[in-house]
Amino acid sequence: MISQRSVWAGLVVSAAFLTVFALLFLPIDDVKEVVREANFWYVAPSLIFYFIAVYFRSLRWRYLLKPLIGRPKRSLFPVVVVGYMANNILPVRLGEVVRSYYVGLRERVNPAAAFGTVAVERVFDVFVLFFVIAAVWVLPVGDLLEKVADDLPGGTPALLALSVLPFIGVTAIIAMIVVLDTSTTIRLVERLMFFVPTGIKARLLGLAERLLEGLTVVRTPRALGLVLLLSLPIWAAEVSMLYVIALGFDIESAFGGQVEMIAAIGLFMAIANLALVVPSTAGGVGPFNFFGAATLVALGVGEAEAGAYVLTAHIALLLPVTLLGLVVLLTDHVSLKTLLSKTKLADDDGLSVAEATTTSTDSAT
Repeated sequence: MISQRSVWAGLVVSAAFLTVFALLFLPIDDVKEVVREANFWYVAPSLIFYFIAVYFRSLRWRYLLKPLIGRPKRSLFPVVVVGYMANNILPVRLGEVVRSYYVGLRERVNPAAAFGTVAVERVFDVFVLFFVIAAVWVLPVGDLLEKVADDLPGGTPALLALSVLPFIGVTAIIAMIVVLDTSTTIRLVERLMFFVPTGIKARLLGLAERLLEGLTVVRTPRALGLVLLLSLPIWAAEVSMLYVIALGFDIESAFGGQVEMIAAIGLFMAIANLALVVPSTAGGVGPFNFFGAATLVALGVGEAEAGAYVLTAHIALLLPVTLLGLVVLLTDHVSLKTLLSKTKLADDDGLSVAEATTTSTDSAT
C-alpha cells in the first residue's frame, strides 16, 4: 500500500504552499478585478498546444521503447495520457508506474524496463528545463535577470550559479548514462549499497538491471541527440500553451515586449515544473502554484494577476488530460483500480513501487 506517511506528508506540504500562495497572490478584491477583466476564452485554443506536447512525448517514448518492443502494436499516445491522468489524481507521481504497467499490458513488455525509459524521460526533461532557465539569464531578452537579481542575496553571480550549476550537473548525469556500460553501472551501484543486507541488495540489483534495459537506446551520441531533439518541441509547445493563456491576462504590460514576455513565460514554466520535485499531493498542487506565481511576481507581474493566471494555467494543465485519460481507460475496458492492483502497491513484504513492478512482470506478460 502507498505509505500513509508519504500521503500525509504530501497533504501537509500542499496545504502549506497553497495557504501561502493564497495569502500572497490571491488578495480577494484584486483577484475579483483581474477575473472580471480576464479573457478565459484563450484557454480553449491553448489546449491544442498542450496535446501537441503530449503527442511529442509519445513520439519520444516510442523511440526510447524501440529496443524493448520494436514497432508498437498500438499507439502510445493514449498510454501517455493515462499516465498523466494518474499523476494528476494519485500521490507521489504514481502515474509513472501506472504508465509503465499499462504499456506492459498493451505491448507485452517488462514494466520495470519500461519504467527505465520513463526515468530517462525525466532526466532529459530536467535537462531542458534547466537549459531554459540558464538561457533566459544568458541571452539578451530584456532586464529579466536584473529584476530577479536585485532581490536575491549575492545578486547576479548567485543567480547565475543557482541556474547554471544544476544544468551542468544534469548534463554530467546524462553523460554518465551514455559513457558507462550496464555492467560498470551495476558494479558501481553494488559498491554504493555496501550497507544493504545481502537479500535486499540482490533484489535491488535485479531491479537496477531491469531499469537499465530502458537506457539501451541512449548509449550513442546520435541517439542522445535525437532524444534531446524530440524533447525540445515538448516544452516549446507547453510554453506556447502558457503564452496563449497569458494573453487573456494583463501580463504583457509588465514586460518590455513580446520577446521578454515569452522568455518570462518560459522561466515560469521551467521553475514551476521543477517545483514538482517537492513532495506534494497529486498534480503538484501547492508547489507549482506558489513557485510559479513567485517567479512571475519577481519578474514584475502584479500579485493578483500572477495568482489568477497561475491558477488558471494549472487547471488547464490538469483537468482536460485527466478527463481524457479516464475516457481512454473506459474505452479500453481497463480500470485504474485494476492497474494499481496489478502493480502490487499493497505488497506485504514492503517492496517499493518499482520493486513491485518488477516482481509482477509474469502477470503482465
